Amino acid sequence: MAFRKKAWLSGVGMTVAAALALTGCGSNDSNGGNASSTTNNAAGGNAASASKENVTLTYTIWDQLQQPAMEAIGKEFTAENPNIKVKVEVIPWNDYWTKMSAAAPAGTLPDVFWMHSGQFVKYASGKFLEPITDKVQAGEINMDDYAANLGSIYQLDGQNYAIPKDFDTIGLAYNKELFDQAGVPYPDDTWDYAKLAEAAKQLSQPDKGIYGFAAKMDTQGGYWNDMLANGGSIISADGTKSGYDDPASIEALQARYQMILDKASPSHQQMTDTDSTEMFKSGKIAMIFEGDWRTTDIDGSDIIKGKWNWAPLPKGKAKRGDIINGLGNVMSASGKHKDEAWQFLKFLGSKRAAEITAQMGAAIPAFKDTQAAWVQSKPQLNLQVFIDQAADATPYPAGTKAYPVWFPKESEIMAQAWGGKISIEEGAKQVAAMMNQAIADNK
Repeated sequence: MAFRKKAWLSGVGMTVAAALALTGCGSNDSNGGNASSTTNNAAGGNAASASKENVTLTYTIWDQLQQPAMEAIGKEFTAENPNIKVKVEVIPWNDYWTKMSAAAPAGTLPDVFWMHSGQFVKYASGKFLEPITDKVQAGEINMDDYAANLGSIYQLDGQNYAIPKDFDTIGLAYNKELFDQAGVPYPDDTWDYAKLAEAAKQLSQPDKGIYGFAAKMDTQGGYWNDMLANGGSIISADGTKSGYDDPASIEALQARYQMILDKASPSHQQMTDTDSTEMFKSGKIAMIFEGDWRTTDIDGSDIIKGKWNWAPLPKGKAKRGDIINGLGNVMSASGKHKDEAWQFLKFLGSKRAAEITAQMGAAIPAFKDTQAAWVQSKPQLNLQVFIDQAADATPYPAGTKAYPVWFPKESEIMAQAWGGKISIEEGAKQVAAMMNQAIADNK
């Protein structure tokens, strides 16, 4: 999927949880809604093309690796709608929300742009996004066309604001060369956390700067998965209480940190100085939890290309924990070309756009029955693990008004624990207290 800066990569609302069990591999889902969507896209294209005005829409994203696929989608849309051109603009993640926050009150947001669940409430409640509820109710777009009930992510006060773009889960990336050198069998779906810790010790050569696992301080791509697997939680299902102070959550956090103490992982300072995924790409780390959106980035490393693969996350005492997330495409409420923007937004949500996304390996498309092409986009890698894990994955916990308050503070507290200034248990309890206060203040 799109690049996410650490835990941010995009959130699935709390309402998705019940539907995840129905998802499984997206390619097994019913195709019942596709015909109507295709018809609507064609009709919409004709209506827009009937306009005499030549329009250029700005489509803003944050992932340069996905730019070619997004431009291909824009080009195909323009072929059907010759009077509407699409300019794809890339603003790197580190600057994206800063610029969007300035553009929103100024009325200068892009015509169409990527939305992340962690930012959604802010933009929807501020009336900066154009509601598309009437389009959904009129049947112009069918939210049942998307896997895992992803269409429910971007809803607020009964209004729809986005069309699902993609989804992602977390996998275990491993360096086959380092495994072979150590004589350790590759990870598979039988692995549990005990096996992960054992293998990490066997693979580590700290005197040579090589470590078995990156026990990074990270949420979506790190210890949230551990907490869930061990029977803990991030936040209660109803969003009313933090799960950080659950004994199972604390135990999972301590187990991850223990790998640093055992020198089976780089220290927190080392991973702060050099991104742990960059260390994996350079052959210095044997295993790392990472999101599918990093596939193209990792595989682009000449050092590791052809020497790595994906495996499922290890099983914990309770289950195999995994966070699922999904991005949405939205349109500006202050856009000057809303009719044309809607036609493009609808095309972005079409099966054809999903097929382009999948075939070019840009992300796991949200549209049902289109994920197989993404899996085959890099046949040398076991990308199927990300699709399989979606069935039992837990939604990214951004579905409450308190999330924007507690999430930034979480990393501030946990950095003290990972840096050794306070114990892991104390850090977890401080996060829980802070979260509970944020929840109480933002009901």
